[in-house]
Order: sequence, then structure tokens, then C-alpha cells
Amino acid sequence: MIIGKKIIHYSEIDSTNDEAKRLISKGAGEGTVIIADAQSKGRGKPGFGWFSPPGVGLYLSAIVKPYKNPKELVLITAIGASSVVSLISQLCGLEAKIKLPNDVILNNKKICGVLVERVVTGQLIIGIGFNVNNQPGSFPEDIINTATSLRIATNNEYDLQLVRDKLLNELDREYLAYLTEI
Repeated sequence: MIIGKKIIHYSEIDSTNDEAKRLISKGAGEGTVIIADAQSKGRGKPGFGWFSPPGVGLYLSAIVKPYKNPKELVLITAIGASSVVSLISQLCGLEAKIKLPNDVILNNKKICGVLVERVVTGQLIIGIGFNVNNQPGSFPEDIINTATSLRIATNNEYDLQLVRDKLLNELDREYLAYLTEI
């Protein structure tokens, strides 16, 4: 196991990716995962935020250090998105799809975003925002028609810790497979 060998949890933080950068500057290594119950400044693709209210979603960042390759951002983003697609299939038998470059779509709506960032030390941060227990009508006006959650799709509530653990296992499995293919 690489991803998840060290987990740091916050009840609320500005951004798990930003905290990962701060922790890397203090020596945090590969496999460290930062998880928050809520984010005040969650980020998506450049110029976009990520709606991160408390207690309904998974907001996490994992630090990895794959071999140096300029194409890795795309490959590592695909690993993050593919892990979520696999998890959704395992949890509820639904078929989510990856919308390149970094979104996971379920029932034609966005359920997850993956934001991979490189830091000067050569590490990559895999940021994942995953809508799990958001209820119908709970998204802000600007995304209410384009966002969804597992709860909306299945009418079931999910144990966030169980979903988190399964996602970290899937992310670790796919990352290890990627490392062996290089």
C-alpha cells in the first residue's frame, strides 16, 4: 500500500490540495492523504471552485511521486477518475463515465472532479471532490442542473468513511498498477 499509509483529517480546511502543498514543504511524503469534512476554498479546474459543504462529500488529496514524465498529469488524473468510476460500479452498480480531462459523470451530471497538481519537488497531488450524500436541491444555483451525487442517483445514503476507505483502496490499486506498467 502506498496511498493512504498516512491519513491526516481536518473537520474543515481551505483546500486539501493547498494543505498537501503546505505539508510537502514540511516533508510529507508519498502516500500521505489529506481529508476534510468540508472545504472553504475547494478548487476544480483553473478558475472554478468545488462546492464542499460539511458531511456530504469526500474531499481529499493524495501525494504521489511517480517517475518523471511530462505526460503524468494526464495519466494520474485518469487514475483518479477511473478509481471513482470503479468505486461507483462496486457500490451501487451504476455506470459512471470519465469526461476528459478531469470529470466523472453519472446520469449526464458531474459527480466528481479530479485536480492533479505538480509541485516543484516532483511530487503530484491528486485532489478528488466526490459528491456522495448531497440531497436534491442542495447544490448552488449555478450548478444545480449539472451536479449530482450518489444519494441523488440511488436514493440511498452512504457511510462516508466506508466510501472513503473503498476509494483509497481503489486509488492505491490503480496507482500501483500504473507504477508496474512504467
